[in-house]
Amino acid sequence: MGETLKAIEHTFRLKAEGRTIMPPKLYLDLPEYQGDFRAMPAYIDRAAGVKWVSVYPNNWRQNLPSIMATVILCDPNAGCPLTIMDGTYITNIRTGASGGVAVKYLARRESSVIGFIGAGMQARTQLLAISEVLPKIEQVKLFDLHRDTSLKYAEEMGQN
Repeated sequence: MGETLKAIEHTFRLKAEGRTIMPPKLYLDLPEYQGDFRAMPAYIDRAAGVKWVSVYPNNWRQNLPSIMATVILCDPNAGCPLTIMDGTYITNIRTGASGGVAVKYLARRESSVIGFIGAGMQARTQLLAISEVLPKIEQVKLFDLHRDTSLKYAEEMGQN
């Protein structure tokens, strides 16, 4: 998570300096399947790529993640693909780190309590990131609509 926090902060800086190209997301809405796909192209630091994300909020019923992704990175010099990667983990860790960078600059340094609404993957990776930037966190407050999900989160994250 420490490396990801540094990378995300660097990326935010490049974006603020106008050194990235990131057009708006393209949505492919599929209401009959209760989900959608999102294409997110970008160019940064000599790499061009696209993240293809599916968002299916009811996937939990099938024991599947509600958000899944694939990342394709290409060489901008020749246009050839460099890699195709699973983007689900990348999305989760990046989202957590983005929250961590925000907390680094916006939260009080002496903060010892953090709260989350929802016990999903975002709350997990954000806790990991926030713990890096606010080492005095002693208490985590959490609410999720599903009590069993809250208890599982507390059990798993309490060990970290």
